[in-house]
Parts: sequence; C-alpha cells; structure tokens
Amino acid sequence: MKLSTHRRRPDRRAHSPDAGGWLPLLPLDLRPGVGERIARSAGIAPWLRESASLTARLQRFGATKVLRVRQTRARPNRDEEWFIGAPGSGHCGRSVMVREVVLTVAGVPWVFAHTLANAPATRLLRRAGRNALAMVLFTDPKVSAGPLQYRRIDIRHPLYAAAQSWYGESSYGLPLTLMARRALFARGTARLLVTEVFLPPLVGAGG
Repeated sequence: MKLSTHRRRPDRRAHSPDAGGWLPLLPLDLRPGVGERIARSAGIAPWLRESASLTARLQRFGATKVLRVRQTRARPNRDEEWFIGAPGSGHCGRSVMVREVVLTVAGVPWVFAHTLANAPATRLLRRAGRNALAMVLFTDPKVSAGPLQYRRIDIRHPLYAAAQSWYGESSYGLPLTLMARRALFARGTARLLVTEVFLPPLVGAGG
C-alpha cells in the first residue's frame, strides 16, 4: 500500500548523546563534526535526515513491501533498557512487545526495523497489522515523533546479527558496520521506540 503522506517534522532534534552510544542528529541540517563525517562517509545522509516516513521515501525507488519477521514479548537490548525504566528502578529486565520487519524494494531487503512497544502501544501495532508502521505513525495526527538519533552498530550489537542475516549471502558482502537510526513515537500513554538499520542495497542506491 502506497503512503499518501510524506509529512516532515522539522523540530525533531536531540541535543546530547544517549548512554547507549546513540548520537543526536538534526534532520534538516547535520551537525558539524563527527556526526556529519560519519553520515556523509556512509553515503546515506538524506536517509538519516528524513523526518517524514522512511517507507514513503523507499517507495520512490520501487515497489516496497513489508516482511514481518517476528512480533513477540522479549527483553529489550541493553541500550533500550531505559524504555521500560531507568537502571535501579526495579523495572529493567521486564519484557516488552517487540516487532521486527524487513522493508524490501523490488524484492531486495533495504531496511531492517526493530520496534519496542509499551502496553498501551500494542493497539497501534494491531492497527498496522502486516503493513509498515508508517501507516499509523505518519497518518494519525495524534502521534508525535521524538528526536532522531543515530549510531553505527557492529557485530557486538544484537541488531547487527539480526539485520545481516537478510543480506549475508548477497553480492554486497558483510560490511563491518551498519548505520542505524531510532526515534520515540508517542500517542497519549502509548510509546513506540522505532529503530531502523540501513542495509547495503539502500546505501548503494544513494539518497
């Protein structure tokens, strides 16, 4: 299903690094310094800066489909533990709903997406069904988008292994690192932490 919206959110900015290694990114004007060099060296600055629907941007390059990998309760990754409670609060270690999908363009995997949802947000997952979450996040005016953050992930990060399985046997080979970005979405008490990992075919396509 083709998205009918491509709404931009120019105020999505973060001002300090996250404890898990996630760095701030201004969506319309990359910060000077290390963030800018990393983004430009990867050739995906336009993708990192995209403040509207990533799915809508993918659709410019060809037929885009969503493959749902899993949707189940699981423990968050170490750099996601704050999502369910700060360390020492007694809530770390609790499971949350995890949804993982692969976005393909013309049958080729371009993005691996990993989402955490708190209890009130499970209804948003049900609304999305097997479609991209963008069908909910960027069409519902009551959903607000938080700051964009990014980082490089490598074999030490669990999302690297999950993502690389979708391109490991392709002609793109196995890069040592992958670029990823994430943002928190909210609708009332519902919270969704959406992480998008960019696969080699997307990097090769440019912006």
